[in-house]
Amino acid sequence: MELSDLQVFQQVAQCGGITRAAEKLNRVPSNVTARIQKLEEELQQLLFIREKNRLYISSAGHQLLDYANQILSLADQAKHSLQGDKPNGTLRIGYMDAVAATRVVRPLKQFHEQFPEVSLNVRSAPTGLLIEHVLEGKLDLALVADPEQDTRLGITHIFDEELVVVSSRRHQTISSPNDLSANPTVLGFNYKCAYRNRLTNWLKHGQCVPKVIEINSYHTMLSCVAAGMGIAMVPRALLNDYPFTDSIQCHTLASEWAVSRTALIWRKGFENPSMDAFSKQLTA
Repeated sequence: MELSDLQVFQQVAQCGGITRAAEKLNRVPSNVTARIQKLEEELQQLLFIREKNRLYISSAGHQLLDYANQILSLADQAKHSLQGDKPNGTLRIGYMDAVAATRVVRPLKQFHEQFPEVSLNVRSAPTGLLIEHVLEGKLDLALVADPEQDTRLGITHIFDEELVVVSSRRHQTISSPNDLSANPTVLGFNYKCAYRNRLTNWLKHGQCVPKVIEINSYHTMLSCVAAGMGIAMVPRALLNDYPFTDSIQCHTLASEWAVSRTALIWRKGFENPSMDAFSKQLTA
């Protein structure tokens, strides 16, 4: 069933005849008649009752007309949404948990206030998973840490994050992995987390074999650190919102490990006005 066939049917139903509908559609009457017959054959239903020189819409025709009106209306909305130059529709945004807690609240609030007609769909996940979702078309935009160059992705640097190692107050000062025990316990998100991978790479420069405990909440992670269960690598900005900072110790890293670049990514070729508008909010 083609949209053009439904448009012809809709016009014939509204005009009450082939000739007037043909004039409205700028078609010859024979073409309009052929389109109606094609629809009737496809649906195996008579859409019009033909008496002398007049057409009356049938019961099946009334049913189809309801659907045709809805379908054609949705098609117009889709065309307007995709071809318009103003933000509209649904914008799907992903970000890391650390960004959700410290960086994304203001731009999300401002974007929603400026473009209330855009429906925001937001979710948090580790960097690796966010990149996969953008490439698969499940997300329009994502804020991720240290993304590798990929010809399929657009990448814009948004801000730098300082990473630090945190431990309990009882732990000795940590300046390198060699300040840890032979088998230290480290806390982190799953293996697709960029910060977890950076912590793992940092530990490889020492003489230790770590035991990793996966925790998917920064507040839970910091509470476990404060209790002496292990160490973790987190953004320093995250500590500003943690209510028990006096129970943990913060250890500064060398610059090669401390500086993480947070970037906005998207799938090239799929840009739209809503994505552009949100990107501007982040960089304002």
